[in-house]
Amino acid sequence: MLKIKKRNIFVFSLVLVLCFIGYLNYAINRYTLLETSSDFEKYEENKLAEVNLENENKEISSKDIESNICVEQNDATKEVVVVDSNKNQIEDIISETSQNIKETISNTKNIKRTNYFIESRLSMDLERERIISLLNEIINNDRTDESNRKAANDQKMKLIDIMNKEKITENLIKAKGFEDALVFITDQSVNVIVETEKLIDSDVAKILDIVMRETKFTTDNIKISNIY
Repeated sequence: MLKIKKRNIFVFSLVLVLCFIGYLNYAINRYTLLETSSDFEKYEENKLAEVNLENENKEISSKDIESNICVEQNDATKEVVVVDSNKNQIEDIISETSQNIKETISNTKNIKRTNYFIESRLSMDLERERIISLLNEIINNDRTDESNRKAANDQKMKLIDIMNKEKITENLIKAKGFEDALVFITDQSVNVIVETEKLIDSDVAKILDIVMRETKFTTDNIKISNIY
């Protein structure tokens, strides 16, 4: 009788152990499924984000390509214009630039004395750099014919020579005791602006002597003014 009870207890215990193992296995599987499902959702979210980012990059790339095409078309148009420039057109551009500079340095009303020489020189330098850049484009372009290339190179050398003469003349004038001086040379005339309260005859004579010697212009084509 005792043996039967022990065996029943053993069987019952075994059943309990099996039930517990079964429940434990069920719980583990359920947790694994939940975790897998969560990971899958995260995976889907990440993939979706990657797809969206890829689409955005494609849109940006497409816009960049369109923009580059527009820039290339514009550059091509500019290149044709430069190549087709003849000697007369080059001279017209330089003449127009000279007129712009002349108007700038003549406009003394809206510029303070302390800023006049700085702003005027800056304006002149920018205009000159723009012209030299344009001439270099013509000179260095393979499609420019030799006649236009020579005309552009001659104008460039002429402009550089003028700029050197202006600087030399300015330094010589300042060496005579003037605080500052601005010299602007064109094909027809020379404009000189000096920083002084009053121009007396002896000052004008000194300036004329320097300008005539350095530029070879006569007095009729030299204009001297003061700003203070």
